[in-house]
Amino acid sequence: MDQKQIDSFTQNGILVTTSVKEKQITDIDKLIKQMKERNIFILDSKTLHDILGFESDGDFKISPLKDYNGDKSISTPQAWVEYFNDRFEQLKNLLITRLNGNVRAISISNIRNVPQGDEVELIGMISDISISPVKKYTIITLEDRSGTCKVISKTIDEELVKDQVIFVRGKKINDAVFIDEINLPDISIKEETQNQADDVYAIFLSDIHTGSSLFAERQLDRLVSWLNGSIEDFSDIAKKVKIIVLNGDLVDGIGVYPEQEGELSIKNVIEQYNSLYEILNRIPDDKKLIITPGNHDAIHIAEPQPHVDPYFAGKLYNLENAMFLSNPSSFNVIYDGIKRNILLYHGFGLMYYVNTIPKYNKMRNEDIASIMTLQLKSRHLAPTHGSTQLMPLKHDYLVIDEVPDIYATGHVHNAFISKYKSTVMINSSCWQFQTKYQKKYGIIPQVAKLPVVNLKNKRTIMLDFLNEKIGVLEGNAV
Repeated sequence: MDQKQIDSFTQNGILVTTSVKEKQITDIDKLIKQMKERNIFILDSKTLHDILGFESDGDFKISPLKDYNGDKSISTPQAWVEYFNDRFEQLKNLLITRLNGNVRAISISNIRNVPQGDEVELIGMISDISISPVKKYTIITLEDRSGTCKVISKTIDEELVKDQVIFVRGKKINDAVFIDEINLPDISIKEETQNQADDVYAIFLSDIHTGSSLFAERQLDRLVSWLNGSIEDFSDIAKKVKIIVLNGDLVDGIGVYPEQEGELSIKNVIEQYNSLYEILNRIPDDKKLIITPGNHDAIHIAEPQPHVDPYFAGKLYNLENAMFLSNPSSFNVIYDGIKRNILLYHGFGLMYYVNTIPKYNKMRNEDIASIMTLQLKSRHLAPTHGSTQLMPLKHDYLVIDEVPDIYATGHVHNAFISKYKSTVMINSSCWQFQTKYQKKYGIIPQVAKLPVVNLKNKRTIMLDFLNEKIGVLEGNAV
């Protein structure tokens, strides 16, 4: 663009980032009109992609799929009704698809017309769940738009939680349905085929916490040097890293937890983001940065969270190789005939299940992996209302509508790679040593571990940047 074109954007209140100033755009007026219609006032690479179809790096393409654009909501009873109706309809359709359309579900209000002993099929949302006093039955209150009913299972299933949408088949006895079959929406298995594509790697970071006096700066500097080819260890992988995910909690923020200020080396959140920029700006431009927010970032905590706020993190928007997405979000990577769907969620809602399901309260890696599996089975990132703060939007962005090849989270400061069906599950390491707050609750963070996924075949490795020599954290190959 020439200066006259840039001035046209400025006159219309649109900030043009460095990453797009070299792009050739023919119809400036049309682009400005489309941006204003979408209430977008920052012109970056992602905006060009969304509106004009600009892609990255020739045959290597990154296409955002789910990305919350900052729509506002007001917390009224009607707004919550619309929100849950949308969630119910999305999950109901996913259930019907999973069952190949072979569903004869009736509305709950029509149960009264079913003769005693006859078979009944229902799709509903769990509004309550309890175990009978003798611990032989699970009693579920199921609801849809028409009413509620009791459904009873002869087994105890800890994977059933409030607000899941489920399919049940059973027999009507009195005013209840005794379950013979129960199904969650669940994800399907993606079939893998042999391909001749090149090895291309994606790496996953989260919880960097720039600005903390406990920030693992030396370790992150080592990672950047590795990406620049200055370290020989695993250099064959470093050369082929094309995607770097930064999955929330980019900075430590201000006033996030009690007595945090005493553990801050940078006490201004804008300067915290500026410090992170100086680190990320050293990463080669051929490696795409995917940047999302978390609960420590300068953005509202309710989910979905919009892009990192350019008022506070404006310098990050000068990174020519950066794409900013919401939390949660998803995107496709397409190259050499391969298509990978990557789902990102910072993971604030994980802790609810750590605290409410007793078998997960040790917060071991396998416990977090089980909770992530529960989310995939439920096809929702916060199945239970109250597991995280939500915005009552007309569309529920936390529904997992596409089956991901990779599902990546952070937040709990663990580091592992696991797998459910054909989906690789990642919980990214933190880059902050133990805080006083964590020590008080016995939380021991896993620092400076790097999950790496080969997009060609979804093979994985966990590299360890804690010490001078880069090592491998065993038990994380799937």
